[in-house]
Amino acid sequence: MGLNIEKRESITAMFFELFSLCIEACTTILVAACLLRFYLHYLKINFAPASGNPFSHILYPLTNWLIRPLSKIIPFGARIDINSLLASYLLVLVKVLLLQALSNSGHLNIQILVIALFDLFDLALSGLIGLLLVYVIFSWVQTYSPTQELFVQMVEPLLKPLRKISPRISGLDLSALVLMLIIQMSKVILGRLQIALLALLSSL
Repeated sequence: MGLNIEKRESITAMFFELFSLCIEACTTILVAACLLRFYLHYLKINFAPASGNPFSHILYPLTNWLIRPLSKIIPFGARIDINSLLASYLLVLVKVLLLQALSNSGHLNIQILVIALFDLFDLALSGLIGLLLVYVIFSWVQTYSPTQELFVQMVEPLLKPLRKISPRISGLDLSALVLMLIIQMSKVILGRLQIALLALLSSL
């Protein structure tokens, strides 16, 4: 009898892990699309379907279903696309609520909001690392393409300020490495800050 209970618990745990993995993957794709849409809008890079932008054919189908209803409620900003940011946060919040409900976690409502916010920060920083890696690979290959040009437009504004302070070794530009280090340090700091803030909220 005890073995049967253990088997059922093991199977339940396995299905929960698989479901969590699917939820994480779907959320990551949708949030990445919303954040990319926000970043392209901020940089004033055209991503309309007829623009020729390599991402134009996937961004709208992945994001319009959520961003369009939000745009009817919240006015569209000139430089800051609030709707894309809000859509990203709502997607992460739904993911956290689902996983918390399935795991019977005892987090308070305000803690769930905080967890979702820090999850969004972590996804955004991970996305920047992804952009940097692709940018570096393109710089090594040195073959021109519209996709490479797009990554240059997205990453160069982040690297230009760092080139003024980052050292050059034998003419090698280390600004991308410096930025990646800053991002990784930011992820560690945010992780520690999240733990401290959750502990503070739980003690109230």
